[in-house]
Amino acid sequence: MDKSHVVAIRDLFKKAKFTWKNRYDGEPKQFEPEIHICCDNSLNAVDDGNGSVIWDDNNSRFYWFKFNGYNSTPNSPTMGQSMGSRVGVPAMVIGVDYDEIQNMRISMNAEMFENLLTQMTEDGIPITDDQKNYLRHILFIETDMDYIIRRKQNVSYMTETSVNAEISQRHYTEDDEYSKTIHTM
Repeated sequence: MDKSHVVAIRDLFKKAKFTWKNRYDGEPKQFEPEIHICCDNSLNAVDDGNGSVIWDDNNSRFYWFKFNGYNSTPNSPTMGQSMGSRVGVPAMVIGVDYDEIQNMRISMNAEMFENLLTQMTEDGIPITDDQKNYLRHILFIETDMDYIIRRKQNVSYMTETSVNAEISQRHYTEDDEYSKTIHTM
């Protein structure tokens, strides 16, 4: 991605904030979502909003600070170094050019989704009300277990139609359903 795309997507994603109550005093606080940055060579960086990723827009690159684990630097001679009870090299930094970024993504709850849709509309990103309603329904309503259970209670297993319908069109007879689900010889 070039610089303008990275900045635009990153700034849009950061506006999809969510509210979380402080576990100690119950006060609500707003947080930015974690941005997953997928780069070339299977590098997946995570901007947690706490400073682990430093964005250098002037030079079109970012720096990702993370723990130095066994998978971080294969065959590194520093991995086993320690200083008594302390790990000698516990951290590392990875510098990535914006051109190496393939995509960026965030995970969203319903609040973040609504905030993102509002921001997209304000930024002039073309999204229709029908698209918003469809996405809202398919992502949040149809995945709600209460909705799924209510819907299943109103659908007949035998006829695949509403149990409350006055006129029900049967798709299968009981014998048809039995022969479709039970294999006999």
